Amino acid sequence: MIVRFYFICVFAVLINKVCLQVTVEGVIGGSVVLPCSSAEHDLKLQDINVHWRHNGSKNVFDIIEGKASVEQQDPRYKTRTETLHDEYLKGNFSIKLNKLQHTDAGEFSCLISHSSEHETVELIINETTTENGTKSPDQETPKPETDVVTSSLLWVYITVPVLLLIMLIAGLIIGFRKNIQAALFSPVMTEDKATEINV
Repeated sequence: MIVRFYFICVFAVLINKVCLQVTVEGVIGGSVVLPCSSAEHDLKLQDINVHWRHNGSKNVFDIIEGKASVEQQDPRYKTRTETLHDEYLKGNFSIKLNKLQHTDAGEFSCLISHSSEHETVELIINETTTENGTKSPDQETPKPETDVVTSSLLWVYITVPVLLLIMLIAGLIIGFRKNIQAALFSPVMTEDKATEINV
């Protein structure tokens, strides 16, 4: 019973870690901060290795041994990324992405090597509008469907806790049921039965 409870707790923590995803919105030509931080603080610069990737492959930015490393950086991000070097020792590895483009939309992942932490940020690029609220002719590209992303995340945030609660209740019921059955049907001798057998 206790093993099942621990399994459920560990599963809940892992689901929570996997499901948390930040969504950031920006506009063409603007800037956004993509957050990434470590639970560990008071780090040593030589131990800090952080890798930012876009859609799983494009090298956006690397921090190697506490220093910005742009040798392997994808050319489309050159001169468009910034970090706050002073924040590294506090565990803050967020980057600022400037001059946003349509191609920047998608999933950014931040892998913090020294603590094996992984964070995901979904970047949504919105269209800018002219002063009267209409799109200018150069903004005729289709807007990504953000409603689908929002509704699917909402579904996950509601469904996962409900399923975990159902699993916890089912585990408790099954555990109590087995304990009650074991107590009712166990061959325990009472004093009356023991004296009858001896007489």
